[in-house]
Amino acid sequence: MRNRSGMTLIELLAAIGLFWILLLGLAPGLRSFFARLEARSALRAVTSGLSTARYTAIRDNQPVRVEIAANRLLLSQESGPGWRVVRCFDLGGSVIVRANSRPVFSPLGSASPLCTITLENRERICRVVVSMFGRVRVYGDI
Repeated sequence: MRNRSGMTLIELLAAIGLFWILLLGLAPGLRSFFARLEARSALRAVTSGLSTARYTAIRDNQPVRVEIAANRLLLSQESGPGWRVVRCFDLGGSVIVRANSRPVFSPLGSASPLCTITLENRERICRVVVSMFGRVRVYGDI
């Protein structure tokens, strides 16, 4: 008797074929999973960016402006003739992010003007609201 170790070529091809059939069946679910993952990542970046802006304004005793530009959240401080960007948060590419204003956090922690930031992916919309007290609140779920 021969001692066989390993797989034959036919067994290997059958295993690879079954793997690809399973992968093709799971592909639509994986695509939506990764879309939700990127949307949640963008939401975390927006909320942590707003919290960082408020904290930085209080810590440095200087106003901090927040704006959305090219799918990035930019934190700026006044320096001489204009605003200079001090921090940047990337929001990803598959989520549409819009803001109705550019809030400025004061050294006391308040924000002006009031701001609503909308995050939108294919199937869901989420809103992040900045109150005049500088509080950040999330409405909806991505």
